Amino acid sequence: MNNKSMVYILIFIVIFFLFIDFLTLFFRNPNFTVEYYNSDIYVSYGPEVTITTISGLRFKNEKKKAEYVETYKRTSLETFKKYFSEVSKEIGKEISVVDFKSHMEERNGIMEVTESVTLKGLVQQVDSNYILDMGQIQMNSVENASLKVNLPEDAKIETIEPTPTKILGTMIIWSGSSIKTFPRIKFRRG
Repeated sequence: MNNKSMVYILIFIVIFFLFIDFLTLFFRNPNFTVEYYNSDIYVSYGPEVTITTISGLRFKNEKKKAEYVETYKRTSLETFKKYFSEVSKEIGKEISVVDFKSHMEERNGIMEVTESVTLKGLVQQVDSNYILDMGQIQMNSVENASLKVNLPEDAKIETIEPTPTKILGTMIIWSGSSIKTFPRIKFRRG
């Protein structure tokens, strides 16, 4: 086989795989869109942190919504435990689910999911400092979103990554597209 034939075969293979990728992307639409989410992280000087998230999901149709609700009710606690087990392995830090509660409610065609999870291991004490960190875990960045970290009232902030949208005393806020990764906050007692 000459070089010219080999080039044509390679071009054909590349075009074929691009076509397959295009079809996969075109026909694989998500069942819902995240319209908004708001997360509040409550931090203390102990090892436990509570994260409460309210998400608004708009489904493509009623069938997809019913399937999601049924699956969610059956697997939400196990999903959280599995997720944080994987995160623990990824970042080399033991994070465990202490408690989990969730609630679903429909409002104006949007399924609002409220989840509250208490995690152990997100805050570590290093000398006189405390560090809230979950590695470079990517966050779901949507335009109508906020992430608030509530430190103890007497805390003194040492460092914050990434740069927040606002700081109001010991409440640190990221909003919209500024939410890229889980924050890393170093603080101490005031």
